[in-house]
Amino acid sequence: MLGADLFGCLLCGRLFCGRHLTVRKGVATCSDCLEERLARESSGSVTDADEERIVTLVTRDVVATVGPGFEDIVVEEGARRRLFAEAAPEYEQTVIDDVQQRLHDEFVSTTWPTCPLHPNHPLWYSDGWWRCPHAGAIAPLGELASANK
Repeated sequence: MLGADLFGCLLCGRLFCGRHLTVRKGVATCSDCLEERLARESSGSVTDADEERIVTLVTRDVVATVGPGFEDIVVEEGARRRLFAEAAPEYEQTVIDDVQQRLHDEFVSTTWPTCPLHPNHPLWYSDGWWRCPHAGAIAPLGELASANK
């Protein structure tokens, strides 16, 4: 939200008031761009199943490590990135990177997800795994609960 009653459309960038606001999965779109948004979601290379899988797995990791209450961040980043993704692997990495960055920037956890071997740094995601830069693969996406036992 830019002001008390003004919002910015993710697609066209124009400002609009709350009366013309459409929020879908936490992402604001103006009424003029709603049709384009729905077209992008239905015709893009990232499918509903891709989005659901990534959101489910990342949410599982967020809840297992920082607790409930931050699921909306995952849903919003999944919806936002889907509108611009060109391929499912790029989409997956970008959603995870953006969720991680938000959890750091918003001081939810500045080391999320915290390495279970070295609690002073986060794990980093690549090729389906959360990885420690020193020890390598720690847990597959969605399985951080088992790595933190």
